[in-house]
Parts: sequence; C-alpha cells; structure tokens
Amino acid sequence: MENDRNLKNSSQSDLDSDAPLIKTAKYIISKLSSIDNDGIIKHIIESGVDLSTRNAVKLWLSKTRNDTNMADKLFMLIKNDLNRNGFLKTPYSERALFLPQCLRNADRCTAKMDGVGYVCKHCGACPISNVKRFAEELGYSVFVVPGGSMVFKIITATKPKAVVGVACDFELGEACEKLTSLNIFYQGVPLLKDGCKNTVVDVEKLLEILKNKV
Repeated sequence: MENDRNLKNSSQSDLDSDAPLIKTAKYIISKLSSIDNDGIIKHIIESGVDLSTRNAVKLWLSKTRNDTNMADKLFMLIKNDLNRNGFLKTPYSERALFLPQCLRNADRCTAKMDGVGYVCKHCGACPISNVKRFAEELGYSVFVVPGGSMVFKIITATKPKAVVGVACDFELGEACEKLTSLNIFYQGVPLLKDGCKNTVVDVEKLLEILKNKV
C-alpha cells in the first residue's frame, strides 16, 4: 500500500491555495461519471493534498466549494486506482466477491440465509445467479451478504488477498478504509440504483473487473 502512504505524506498547506484547487476540483467533479477515470485520479493525486481518508476527501471537497456528499464516491475511485495493480496481480483463487442481498428480486427470491450469507438458488430472477456462476468459474469465492459486518466476519475467516465489492457509495467508502488497514487489495463497484431492495448494478462492468488480471 505504498501509494496510500504517499498520499498521507502530501502537504496540507496546499489547501490554502483556494483558486487553483477550486479549478482542479471543479474539473474533477465534472468528470466523475466519465468512463475513463484514470487520468482524473492521477490529476487528484498530483494536486498535492492528503486524500488518504474519507474525512480528508470531505475536507478537500469543502475547501474547494464542492458537494461533500460526493466524498465516498471520490474516495472509492481514488482507492480503486491505488489498488488496481495489486488486485490484478492476485490470482482468481485468492479473490473474493461480495454481492449485496439487495440485488435480489424481493418478490421472487427463494434464497435462504446461512452462516456466510444468502445461498443463491439460481432461479434467474436477478443478476446474482449469472454473476456468481461467472465468478466461481474463474475461481472466486462468492458471498451474497446482508451488510458490512458479515463481510468482515467472512474476510477474517477466509483471508482473501483481494476483494471485489458491490454496494452503495457510503458502504464502499467505509469498506475501503477497513480493507486498507488489513492490507487487502480491492475494487469497488457502485450500485447504479441503491436502496434496501431491487437495486441495480452495471453487470457488464462488474464482469469486466472480475476477469481482469495481468
């Protein structure tokens, strides 16, 4: 996690130079939904501010007069970039995929809970079945979980070296901080539509991330 340490060593004094930071921030925020985030994240890192925690990102957004509610999304994008190389070098067999139970079809799902989440019956009523099969054929361990507390219980028990997580921006941001402290590489995939049930994820993007390796 060398890049994380480099971020922490960045100078906070740059926050006092409002004008160039505001210009940089407005550019970054305007591009957050762009398909190609690599150049944007590099631009953030090279701006010379501490963006190593969610609170630091929120402070930076506030100082640059942007919506602090975007802190989790921006933090997740930064962490995805910093973790990408380590993630790509991790064999599929040492990776875990965590899917949120809210992706299930609330009206038709017959999955039951056990000690490691919901056991998919592969009824085809939601995208979980196809994603789970795809990931398991690659070699992933796959879990359909009701929340973050179970995620970290499973991680403690199974000790994956890399993780892919699908969740809302807030939960991804929270997970990023915890996984960094555990020296686990990760890639976060935000829900397109969040909520308590019948949520939506970009399945094509998720499958692409799952199969990526060096």
